[in-house]
Amino acid sequence: ILSMVTHDLKSPMTAVIGCLELLEEDEFLSKDEKKRCIKSAKKASKSIMKLVEDISIMAKSEAGKEHVEYKNISNLKNIMEDVYNTFKYEMKIKSIDFKIDIDKDLPIVYWDIDKIQYHVLNNIISNAIKFTSYGGDITFKITSKNDYIKIKIKDNGIGIPKDKRKTIFEKYDTHNNKKVFKGTGLGLYNAYNFINKHNGTISVENGINGKGTGFVLLIPIEPTKKV
Repeated sequence: ILSMVTHDLKSPMTAVIGCLELLEEDEFLSKDEKKRCIKSAKKASKSIMKLVEDISIMAKSEAGKEHVEYKNISNLKNIMEDVYNTFKYEMKIKSIDFKIDIDKDLPIVYWDIDKIQYHVLNNIISNAIKFTSYGGDITFKITSKNDYIKIKIKDNGIGIPKDKRKTIFEKYDTHNNKKVFKGTGLGLYNAYNFINKHNGTISVENGINGKGTGFVLLIPIEPTKKV
């Protein structure tokens, strides 16, 4: 882990330092160059924060210190819409057609909604954006099925080979797409753990029209029940 962290921190840190050094000599930069420089530094800084956060969550979870706090959630539909709105601007930048489909009457669920929203859904959708080309498609569907909620997030991006899908949720797995996305692979590992703590399941299938990737989440309305 130390080797991976130092390697993955080096590139974004180099980018941040390089941009700051350029901004120091701002008399030689045009307004557009300054904007591009700041944008690059922000992107690199977010990568650093994401890596640190993933490692922190993993460490706390494995030490039994990342507690899951269940509570009744009566506004699940509104929360799912918030998740959708979080990524609308990012989707617009890449001209991605982002569609949402939510059942009208979702039941009250007993979840740790912060873990589900920020460490599961946000992680999966962020990955979908990274792996989907400009002008691509991503769908976000939430339905109620008996005693559980079914969530499908699909894209028509580069996809994950079938032989790699069994290891996608393992610690440090990056599904051999390092040319596209660098990271420790802890995001999906953490997502899997939180879904597991809710007695749910998370699986991978083909994406939109057989292309790309589809994530299917089955989460019981109450974590005491299994799907």
